[in-house]
Amino acid sequence: MYISRIKEWIIPVKQRLEQDNMHSRWSAMDQAMAAHGYDVAVIYGKGIITQYGYLNYFGGYYPVLRPGYVVYPRGGAPTALYNTRADAYLARQTGTVADVRFTGTGDVLHAEEALLAEVASLVSGYRPGRVGVVGLKSLMTGFQQAYLTARIDAVVEDATGMVNRIKAYKSEEEKAGIAAAFELAERSFLTFRDHLRVGATPAAVAAEAERVARAGGAIDTLVFVEEGPYFLRKPTLTPLRGDRLVTAYVELIDANGYWVEKAGLFALGQPSDKALAIGEACVQAMADIKRLIRPGMRVSELGQLIRTHGDSVQAVTGIWHGHGIGIDHDIPVIADEGDEVLEPGMVVSIHPNFADADEEVGASIADVFVVGDEEARGLSKLPYEIVQL
Repeated sequence: MYISRIKEWIIPVKQRLEQDNMHSRWSAMDQAMAAHGYDVAVIYGKGIITQYGYLNYFGGYYPVLRPGYVVYPRGGAPTALYNTRADAYLARQTGTVADVRFTGTGDVLHAEEALLAEVASLVSGYRPGRVGVVGLKSLMTGFQQAYLTARIDAVVEDATGMVNRIKAYKSEEEKAGIAAAFELAERSFLTFRDHLRVGATPAAVAAEAERVARAGGAIDTLVFVEEGPYFLRKPTLTPLRGDRLVTAYVELIDANGYWVEKAGLFALGQPSDKALAIGEACVQAMADIKRLIRPGMRVSELGQLIRTHGDSVQAVTGIWHGHGIGIDHDIPVIADEGDEVLEPGMVVSIHPNFADADEEVGASIADVFVVGDEEARGLSKLPYEIVQL
């Protein structure tokens, strides 16, 4: 009886928070559209990490692999469109848009013209003067771009940057969702301590991390276990060797839609002096980031701090230093150059990735930081260190 009452209380609270989030997002969209002179916004997305965010942010649902659109007349009600009946059904079940439609054949690679025609017809029906398309130049194919631009009877412009500014600033509810996603990622990451060992395959080790993530509700994952210079290789069946430095990485989208990443370093036996030097430089870079990161910093300050530690061991950089995070990638990008400033409400992932010049060894660590009014707080409860196994 008691548990049942708790559930009766929790579910309405969760729904209310979700409704509040969506109301805030559409209000911000109205303001931004008015400032840019857009009568209608078209929001594009696809069911892939790095492409799902805009669609999920404004629609609460994204398909598996396939594309989707949300059409929004300023101050009106959104319409979501998908090219399978199954996606339309699931969007009605789990999404936040009341008017959900489908058209087309559902082919993953081709036969998208019917869906695009429906989008263009719906947009043109509002008789807009200017239309902003989110993802027009960054996510859409050339065919998608050309089709919508030619068939929407209005001035059509890319509005991705406009929405990036909205997504960059998180509400307290959104920060809580990110923290919950990170807690799951860190629980998944902790499995590496128990399963990384000489002779184990990266695939088997990654499977344990995947098990925890999926059992905890993750709806998409990227898990990397790598003893080479760069962590981005998908897990293989090649057994791990002794005396190696291993980077282990968990990226996941939680059931709440928030994407986070957590990574760290492990020593199998006694890695070479070169590997340990690269690893320690990475550890110290993260320690300095945690100590110094604050609102008002330029991204170039963070990038140059990381670069200084890499230069101390003549390391090359394998991937960018970090980026905004939340529902997919956000701004700012953490780079050696750039004038963007960390502002309260932003959430950023920092992940220095160093390799030696010969590309024989490498190291990466990742943590997520919530930028407040006076400080930036790291979400990881684990120390930055090379864990000896």
